[in-house]
Amino acid sequence: MPHRLARAARALWLVPILGWAGLAMAQSPPAAPRPIEPGHLEEGWNLPSPPLPPEVLEGTTLQRTVRIRRSDGQPPTEAWLNSQLQGLELDTDGRAAPCEKSGAEFRCAWTAPAAGKVQVNLRARTATGVRDGPVLAVTVYANVRLKVAADKVDFGAVAGGCGLQQHCKPVDFAGSQHLRGGQKLAVSRPTAQPDGSPGWPELLVHVRAGPGTPLIPVAHGGPAVVVDYVADKPVELCYAAPRCGPVPARPAAAVLLQPIGKGLVEADRAARVVLLAAVAPTPLWQCYLPWILAVAAAVVAVFVVVGIIKPDRFPNSAMLFVGAQEAQLARDGGRPLYSAPGGRRGFYRSATCTFDGSGMTVRKGAGGAVVLHADGRDIRIEQRTQVEVKERQRWRVLPPEEKVLQRGVVHRVGKAFHFRVD
Repeated sequence: MPHRLARAARALWLVPILGWAGLAMAQSPPAAPRPIEPGHLEEGWNLPSPPLPPEVLEGTTLQRTVRIRRSDGQPPTEAWLNSQLQGLELDTDGRAAPCEKSGAEFRCAWTAPAAGKVQVNLRARTATGVRDGPVLAVTVYANVRLKVAADKVDFGAVAGGCGLQQHCKPVDFAGSQHLRGGQKLAVSRPTAQPDGSPGWPELLVHVRAGPGTPLIPVAHGGPAVVVDYVADKPVELCYAAPRCGPVPARPAAAVLLQPIGKGLVEADRAARVVLLAAVAPTPLWQCYLPWILAVAAAVVAVFVVVGIIKPDRFPNSAMLFVGAQEAQLARDGGRPLYSAPGGRRGFYRSATCTFDGSGMTVRKGAGGAVVLHADGRDIRIEQRTQVEVKERQRWRVLPPEEKVLQRGVVHRVGKAFHFRVD
């Protein structure tokens, strides 16, 4: 009995401490729900992926119904939902929108934000925290509708064969909806013209993203080309009439500009611009000027080539021996005939070798006594004074009709000099 009283006395000191602890717990606010880690979720149900399309236009409002999936495969009832969830939200990049509970399901309204990529997921609030469902990546496209301030662009007087960048004008997209920098535009030239004309396929039409940017050709009836819209640079259309081609009665061209993006294929989103100009035909002489220049160049080239290759030259083996007496020819070492003044052929001039009255070879043929001319494989002699040839140790006067020089034969020109060509 004394031992029991001693143990009871020692336990009395815990009473005040427990009292203070209870009072503190009663006065402190309840703890906020904490997010549930994926590994510690309540069993029995899970959240589906947001029932949204992966691509959508900005500003589009979608109404979706969400059903919570039970792990046991049983359909969720309203009573079961009330015991599990306190609320459901649709979270878009941190911006949550509550879903309205309707019986055993939730109805969520979602409006697509500005163009770009967003992350969307369902978020459930429970008594123990929040639970996030699978994340869905949604691409939001700009809800673009093009409109131009003027559907006709007049370039005025345009000459055929003008430069590609000589006549360029900007397109004013005033009044367009949600057109921002970076938007891609498809530019094409349809074959059907607004006025019913067949158009002008030979017309050169180009588009560029702004002054100073590269030109992109837009073919008549061809596939569309893509150009980036830049906010501070107007899209420009360039009109260039072809050179020397026939000009139609209506030299107009319709250009269609269409925004590129998901769901932007409706005809009312595109803008049509008609290009007008008064085209002056190219003068006829300018049309044929390239051919005239080509023919003239060919004639000049033929003239030059013929002037170089047509003249004859002396054979490389022809050696010239000259002396005042015949005996000196044997002592003369000789020299190539082509080394004499004028011995090489020139432009439209065959090789020649002219002897003056003393036997000197000179360049100018005027006043020369004898002139040797290259003539194909032969050497032709032109007598301006009497020339004799030595045959069988006798001298014979060379008649004027003998034009071909005899190689290896001594020739005597009056009493002035002798020469031989071997």
